[in-house]
Amino acid sequence: MSRFHSVLFPLMMSLAATPAAGQRPSQAEAEAVQAGTNLAVLKIDAKEQIVSDRKVPCTAQLTLPPDDAGETETLRGVVRIRGATSQGYEKKSYALTLENPAQWLGMRKSTQWILQAAAVDRSLMRHKLSYDLFLSLSSDDAKRYATASRFVEVEVNGRYNGAYLLMERIDRALLALRNFDPAAPSHACIYKAVDHAANFAQPGHGGYEQQQPDPETKAYWEPLDDFTQFVSRAKDTEFRDPEKGIAARLDLDNAIDFQLLVLLTSNTDGITKNFILARNAVLPDAPAPRFFFAPWDYDSTFGRNWQASRTAPDRWLSNRLFDRLHNDAAFRQRFAARWKQLREREFSVLTIHGLIDENVRTLGDAAQRNAARWRTLDGPYPDRLTFEQDVAQMKEWVAARLQWLDAEITRRAGS
Repeated sequence: MSRFHSVLFPLMMSLAATPAAGQRPSQAEAEAVQAGTNLAVLKIDAKEQIVSDRKVPCTAQLTLPPDDAGETETLRGVVRIRGATSQGYEKKSYALTLENPAQWLGMRKSTQWILQAAAVDRSLMRHKLSYDLFLSLSSDDAKRYATASRFVEVEVNGRYNGAYLLMERIDRALLALRNFDPAAPSHACIYKAVDHAANFAQPGHGGYEQQQPDPETKAYWEPLDDFTQFVSRAKDTEFRDPEKGIAARLDLDNAIDFQLLVLLTSNTDGITKNFILARNAVLPDAPAPRFFFAPWDYDSTFGRNWQASRTAPDRWLSNRLFDRLHNDAAFRQRFAARWKQLREREFSVLTIHGLIDENVRTLGDAAQRNAARWRTLDGPYPDRLTFEQDVAQMKEWVAARLQWLDAEITRRAGS
């Protein structure tokens, strides 16, 4: 056993909740993290207890992994606990806002960062795997937007807090949308689906949160209200009209890739909520912008649902919008053709298994340190499962899921 493990594992097994601000950390604990990790370490020092209902002043410093030895400058900011259901888990996710932008680990320069705890994901990688798969579908003329992410280990007030996924926030810059102009008649908009009412089955914006424009600056629901009114209420002839129908309002190629990602991952919580819907501003003498999707919240995927129980590989996922799209035979053929294309490379068993293996190598011993810190065998999973067992189950599930989808998408295309 290495010096790191001989010092750290007994410490991790005895740790309780995150210490309050001002509690003196163990020197051995801090040294152990630095001695053994193969990941960057993000150190957050909060001035008081971190809570969910307000932002707490803090400092943040990223220590680079051993191969890129060094530390970034210490930055001031604010931090809070983030999430909805996930707030009930002992290991918390955090939203970090810096006073000055930082460019961390090759990601874009930003003041807004998310630390995703993956509290119900033994593999720690379901978010990253899903977002990286969607990003891989981009081409020069058809971008697919998703948050970039990197695995890190986190210290909070000097105490080891586990392995996390450091993620970019989805915002106007990430989605390549125009800046807000208060004098303009039209604005770029970003809506986040937060409730199952965001299923396109009824008009209005129930189930959504407005992300952009900043709702404190301007409430801006008209584009979404118009879109949900059309999707839920338009006659079939209007819906399929080549000039004024759904193809003029929604990027269909993006929508196909989005649903294929939902289906591939079997994100049971991500087809009627937990997605981003965005559109650029309308400009004079320019083509009308269309809505497009970006994925969000993919921990209940790859064989596990939001309660962490196992899911079968043979479930179809849809909503009112995609039901209407698939009612058209030409769309079903287009959908099946894209699936067949992606199965050659991006969505092949070889590619997905390779990404899983790469994440395992990147995490290294951090997965075991995280398990020791949070005693995951006693966590929210309904079955006892180790990191290695979850990874093995994911691989088996992926192969079965792809086989079922091959047959199901072919069957639907021919019906």
